[in-house]
Amino acid sequence: MHKLLILSFSVLFSIGLYAQNTVFSGSDNKLEYNVKVESLNDEVNDNFYQYYSLEIKNISTSEVIFTPVFNYETDKGVSKSSLSHDEYEAIKLAPGQTIKGFIGKDHQFSNISLTLFKSFLVGNSGKKANDAVYTLNSITINY
Repeated sequence: MHKLLILSFSVLFSIGLYAQNTVFSGSDNKLEYNVKVESLNDEVNDNFYQYYSLEIKNISTSEVIFTPVFNYETDKGVSKSSLSHDEYEAIKLAPGQTIKGFIGKDHQFSNISLTLFKSFLVGNSGKKANDAVYTLNSITINY
């Protein structure tokens, strides 16, 4: 009985952690997607921040070409869209293929159109690099 109680608590706690990490999710007849908040910890440069990472899977039986669009708001209340970014490009996914955005320790992007800055965190110095914050309002998929 004690093991069952611990197992139940562990499952509920794990689900709670997962729910806190997923910001948006959705699907249509072609794609399903999840947006999670990820962190970059660059101790050498004292640069710590969070970003939104979009993971998209082609659930259709044919190739899909699309453009994901982050609709967000700055800390100053200005509404923006990732369509205005210069490096924005269409993505092509084969049936069953999944792609995910991430930022590596060298600040190298894996498909920049799948990531969006969220906020700076307190670094080793005890300070934030900046107070800028972007709040994700929605995701749109343009075919």
